[in-house]
Amino acid sequence: MRVDDLMLFALVVRLKSFRAAAEQRGVASSVVSKHISRLEADLGTQLLRRSTRKLSLTEAGELLYRHCQKLEHSVELANEELSAYQSEPSGVLRISAPGVSGQLFLPKVIRRYMALYPDVEIDMVIQDRFDDLIEQGYDLAIRTGDLEDSSLICKRLVTSCWHAFASPSYLQTHGTPTCLSDLADHECLLFSHQQTGDSGWPYLSPEGEAAVSVSGRFRANSLLALCEGALDGIGIAFLPLYMARHERAAGTLVPVLEHQLYRRVGIYALYPQSRYLPPKTRAFIELLTQMFAAESALFHH
Repeated sequence: MRVDDLMLFALVVRLKSFRAAAEQRGVASSVVSKHISRLEADLGTQLLRRSTRKLSLTEAGELLYRHCQKLEHSVELANEELSAYQSEPSGVLRISAPGVSGQLFLPKVIRRYMALYPDVEIDMVIQDRFDDLIEQGYDLAIRTGDLEDSSLICKRLVTSCWHAFASPSYLQTHGTPTCLSDLADHECLLFSHQQTGDSGWPYLSPEGEAAVSVSGRFRANSLLALCEGALDGIGIAFLPLYMARHERAAGTLVPVLEHQLYRRVGIYALYPQSRYLPPKTRAFIELLTQMFAAESALFHH
C-alpha cells in the first residue's frame, strides 16, 4: 500500500466522487481511478461499489476508511507540530563550547534564553577539542582562535584580547618584568591548548606578530586553573581580558608588559549550513550576538 493511494481513497470517500477528488487534486479522473484500482489490487479486495449515480463503500472499504481517517488526523497533527516547530523554538539545543566560554559568559545567555523559550532544553558539552559538529549531533558550537576551513557557517561574535597578568604578591617577591627578555627569569603559567604552543606568548614586533619563549613548572589545559594559579602567586598567566576583568578591577591581578604582550582572538559561533535553520538555533545565535554587542568593551579594555 502506498500512503498517497490511501489519502486519495479517503478523499474520494469524503467527497463521494472521483471527479470531485480529481478536481481537488488537479489531475484527471482517470488518474484517480488508477490509484484506487492499484490500492484494491494491493489489498486483494474491492473497496468501492461504483455506478453512474452512486458511490458506496464495501465492508472492507468501510474498515479501511476508518484507518485512513486516523492517518489523515496524524498527518494533520504532524503538520501543525512542524509548523509550530518552525515558528517557535522548541526541542533540545545541543551546544559544544570550550571551558572559558562555557563557564564564564554562556551561562548568562542560557539563562536569558531559557526564560524566553520554555519549550527548549539545553544540553551543553564543555570541551576544548574540535569534534565534528554534524557527526556528533550538535546544533551549535562556540570556538575561539583560527578556524580550519569547513562546510559550517562561521559567525564572528567578538574579538577577544589577551594579556599577561600576575598577582601583586608575586611581583613584589619576584620583581616586575620591564621587557620581554625578563620573562626568562619568571615562572610563566602555560596553557596547553594555546595555538602558539605551550611555550610561546605572542607580541607585536617591528616585523609583525611574533612569540617570546617562556617557561614554567605549571602547565594546564584550563585557563580557569591558570587564572587561579596567578591569583595564588604561582606565576604570570596569559589570559583573556574578559576572564580577568573583575580581578583587574579589584587589583588582585595586574597586567604585565601590557603594551607589548597581547593577542587578539576571534570568538565564533559555528553551525551547519541549512536553508531552514531551526528556530531554537537561530534564536540562540541572536541572543549571543546581542550579548557580545552589549559587552564587547569587556573583551577589549
